[in-house]
Amino acid sequence: MKNRSIRIVFAAFMAVAIVVPNAFANDVVKKVVFPKGKNTVVYKGKLPAKVAEYHAYTINLKKGQRLTVTLTTTDIDASFSVYETKQLGPDEDLIFDSKPDYRQFSGLAPITSEYSIQIYGVKDVNDRPSRAAYSVAITVLN
Repeated sequence: MKNRSIRIVFAAFMAVAIVVPNAFANDVVKKVVFPKGKNTVVYKGKLPAKVAEYHAYTINLKKGQRLTVTLTTTDIDASFSVYETKQLGPDEDLIFDSKPDYRQFSGLAPITSEYSIQIYGVKDVNDRPSRAAYSVAITVLN
């Protein structure tokens, strides 16, 4: 009986440990999918409300493909960054780090890999979250 109680408690603990972190995560991750015959797609959402929260749009690129990203929103604190996610090390994976007053990037993929376009609504703990609407246009050219 004692072993069974321990197993039940352990199972309950493991279920909470797995479920609880995901229940509070507000990050959004979407795979970029282009409509047939198109090289541009636009996604819309509401900006994340907390520091370090982001909406990520992942995309596979071949070395030399041109990626263009344009973020449109009324929130003056919103920004985005582009990261390579699979091969480059932590000091090399940042491809583009935008500032709130500069919301467009266009550049060539340095390697064939997966990339993540991460949209932020708040850069600093003193920023007031607006949860403003945004749209992000993603274009890939060979």
